[in-house]
Amino acid sequence: MKFIAVLLGLYLLATVGCSPGKTLPEGDPAAGEPVLEQPPPDEVPVEEAVPPEETVKEIEGLVRLADLNAGFIFDLKYATADNFVGKAVYPVAVAVLKKETAERLLQANTIFQADGYSIKIWDAYRPLSVQRLLWQAYPDSRYVINPDAIPTTAGWKARHNNGMAVDMTLVDANGNELLMPSGFDDFSEKGAPDYPGMSEEAHRNVQYLISVMESAGFRTPPNEWWHFSDVMGTPTPYLDIPLEAFLD
Repeated sequence: MKFIAVLLGLYLLATVGCSPGKTLPEGDPAAGEPVLEQPPPDEVPVEEAVPPEETVKEIEGLVRLADLNAGFIFDLKYATADNFVGKAVYPVAVAVLKKETAERLLQANTIFQADGYSIKIWDAYRPLSVQRLLWQAYPDSRYVINPDAIPTTAGWKARHNNGMAVDMTLVDANGNELLMPSGFDDFSEKGAPDYPGMSEEAHRNVQYLISVMESAGFRTPPNEWWHFSDVMGTPTPYLDIPLEAFLD
């Protein structure tokens, strides 16, 4: 009898297709019940974790660029003494833009990054109170806007004062700035994007910069190759929100 029982056990194992030590599938084949196959562990569906929503600091339609995780490089000149004033006029180094303008800048940066470059930001939103300081230091309307001569209730344009303009350049994968016609805030003929005295390399770089920025909805003036205004968005009132308000 013991020998017959062993043979019967081996027969059942062979019929079910289960090796010793393996859990039998649900159901009884001998009784005509269907076998419910269990998926292997690596095929069991697992609920994917949903990442927490990114926190973006936003005040009156302006957003902090560092929150966008876009790979921007920040070198905010007016938060240092490396500018035409010769001293820091921003109390903190924080870059802010109008949300829609920031989205267009992200589009441009995606193109630049695909080519191996990144945007380095020199200036973005500029409070009106700081604009007055710059005008006092250099009252030349070709390069600095007189804040007391701009409209306050209508007729706005895309400018730093409403977060719709950005001063910038490009860096390569090693963080080196690309050669351009001049440095930042060069208030001479060298600041023009079509300056005839620039090298071929600088000409190639600035034309590449301008072409990508134009494709994203920006335009540059004839005397400042580094300055780009958002011409696709609707200009909004100029603001005097202090940059400190965008700190955590």
